[in-house]
Amino acid sequence: MPRHAAHGPGPFITWVETEIDGRRGVQTSRRLRKRLAPIANAASPLDAGAGLRHDWLQLWAPARLGWWIAVLFMVGAALFAIGGVRATWPDDAGLKWIDARMINPIFFAGSIFFTSAAYLQFYEALNGDISNTGGTRRFFGWRPRNLGYLAALVQFIGTLLFNLNTGDALLPGLDWKQQELLIWSPDLIGCICFLVASQLAIMEFAHRWFAFRPEQLAWWIVVVNMLGSILFMVSGIASFVMPTGAILAPTLANAGTAGGAVCFFLGAYLLIPEQSETDASPQAPG
Repeated sequence: MPRHAAHGPGPFITWVETEIDGRRGVQTSRRLRKRLAPIANAASPLDAGAGLRHDWLQLWAPARLGWWIAVLFMVGAALFAIGGVRATWPDDAGLKWIDARMINPIFFAGSIFFTSAAYLQFYEALNGDISNTGGTRRFFGWRPRNLGYLAALVQFIGTLLFNLNTGDALLPGLDWKQQELLIWSPDLIGCICFLVASQLAIMEFAHRWFAFRPEQLAWWIVVVNMLGSILFMVSGIASFVMPTGAILAPTLANAGTAGGAVCFFLGAYLLIPEQSETDASPQAPG
């Protein structure tokens, strides 16, 4: 696949011009790291995903790294949603089967799945770099011109902070200052990381700050994830620990967690049909 000019916002590379059987083609950063073929005769990188169909019934694809990323994110998001719903409606008779003492362990377990998925996404972006497609497989590295890589890196850091804050929430007898330092602070910073990562993912797709392309599946993925990040941010702010030891807005905090988790579950699920195109060009090498 001959490569020609590279393009992107500012110093970043988000798409390259290619040649496919003598025709002009477009390969985007997101498509390359998802191991999807370049698109022939695309008028622009934003048009490269238009008109593609996806196999919505292809739910089992364990040979693909993207499938594992999706499944692990879905499990983590489901656990966060369960914990958030149980905490939002503690007196609901239909939720009594979940022991209230298990809410924090459920969140901690969910954070582990989030981190596992986030690292695999980091690995995917690291080794699917549109600015440097050569070389051997690496487990760690630096790709500053790749927005997909930067999004994955920042999100991975955010998940590590969620590991910290949900793990610290299991510690007994913390006073309000300790809760603020060990639980609320890493939670808030982690939420900020998720917001930044979501914006970087939007820029990678849009090749600028934002683009409105609801006819494309990838657009829904990045936008739904941004909505999830916003709801997590609302939850993080509402979780501020007061000097009395009380949470600033506990219902809003728990509902924001549950709502954000539902968004992340949906966004993760959409990763599966995204990699199952039914009428794309021949598979790109690599």
